[in-house]
Amino acid sequence: METTINITLPEDFYTLCSIYQIKPEVFVQNFIDQVSFPSFYSNPTGSNRWVTFCFLNFLDLEESKYEVNEDLESQYLNLFSDAIRYNHDVNPEDMVQSVKAGREIMKQWLKAVLTERTKYITDNL
Repeated sequence: METTINITLPEDFYTLCSIYQIKPEVFVQNFIDQVSFPSFYSNPTGSNRWVTFCFLNFLDLEESKYEVNEDLESQYLNLFSDAIRYNHDVNPEDMVQSVKAGREIMKQWLKAVLTERTKYITDNL
């Protein structure tokens, strides 16, 4: 999926990018590429978890502004956690299988969320 976004670059960020000759869009794309619940939970000691921590911090600060079905969230986070734990216990070296299982649950979660969000449309037919 691609999208076009307009963002304001704060002075500190712009200055750092300039010093290190980093294109802001390259940095932002790299950041976005690393946001992953499956990878985050499959590798609890990995150094690639910081970006997802930023996402979780955003949720912690801003979640009240968004409509989140907490029952679905809890249900799927539990399924997610159980699947990751199972795959990690069966073969702790096989992160690929753990991430794959996590992605499947994320797809199911998204489907359930979309079904819930469209319910108001179909309920009035």
